[in-house]
Amino acid sequence: MVNFNSYEHFKKYCFKIAHNKEIKLTKKHYLAFDAFEEVPEFLSELKLSNKIDYKEDPLINIVNLFKDNKIDEATNTMDYLSRKITAFEQGNVDIYYVFTSFQSMLGINVTFTEEFISSININDRFFPSKIRALEIVKATEKIYSITANGLEGNNVYGIYFIYDKDGNIAYIGKSSSNAVTRSFSSVSERGLLDFSKIEIRGTKTKSDIAIYEAYYISKYKPKCNNDLVFEDETSLSLPDLEVVKEFKRDENDYFDYNYTYYRSSSCDVKDILPKLGDTFFVDNEKNRMLLESNGIFDKYTMKSKGYEKCTNEMRQKGYMAVSEMKWYLSQKEK
Repeated sequence: MVNFNSYEHFKKYCFKIAHNKEIKLTKKHYLAFDAFEEVPEFLSELKLSNKIDYKEDPLINIVNLFKDNKIDEATNTMDYLSRKITAFEQGNVDIYYVFTSFQSMLGINVTFTEEFISSININDRFFPSKIRALEIVKATEKIYSITANGLEGNNVYGIYFIYDKDGNIAYIGKSSSNAVTRSFSSVSERGLLDFSKIEIRGTKTKSDIAIYEAYYISKYKPKCNNDLVFEDETSLSLPDLEVVKEFKRDENDYFDYNYTYYRSSSCDVKDILPKLGDTFFVDNEKNRMLLESNGIFDKYTMKSKGYEKCTNEMRQKGYMAVSEMKWYLSQKEK
């Protein structure tokens, strides 16, 4: 990575890249470089005064655009950021929106320091009206469960009925190989993890499967089926198929699990100042590391940990997560 000892060094380096690529720079390009000189100076002064922090070098990011033959994109970005800072200096835009532009245009994450925000120096022209803050959030979620008993002998084919939590037929499907595994796939695919019952209705031949699927869907018109659902009623009647396998769930068949995580969002400074250091923290690397050292991570990480702990406890009690049944059954088939 190149280290530039001056802005002039940076300009000449970019001009050399353009020359080597046989790209002719226009007056517009040169003007963008002239105006952009104030941008790294602006950032550097704020960083030295401990108001902001950032890791990425905007000059390097511009160079990378030149190397990728994105000359116009680079100079348009330089021009845009220069004008954004000018707008701030003229009092037309809040400093927060200057830094969101660096994120969107160059992928540079500029954060305010904890010390600056905690100073509550609202008369400082660099004090933002908004910041990105880390909020500590507590969440509770459900894992819908089902007993792991009675899963033997699953190589049955036919039609399956899935009943919703209120006991209504929600979906009808078919399988010519393993209706049990296929039914649990449908449960996950159609968001029916809180189902009350699954019925597997066997057919005498595989040729009967398509006939009975169309018949039952047309007759019962389940809410989660899209095909074969018509407004009129069937004019014929077929003998009902025998239920050869059944899985039931009670409405109380679920486990709660709790987890605490941090989430980043844009917040009005005046709203979070009273809670700063309690449930809100300035979103920067230092505070992320602080929270993670105390065992609090992002939502995905903490939710995964909570889910894993809960499902392990469920298995010890003879239960499975409904969402894991497809995987569980596929392992048993191997």
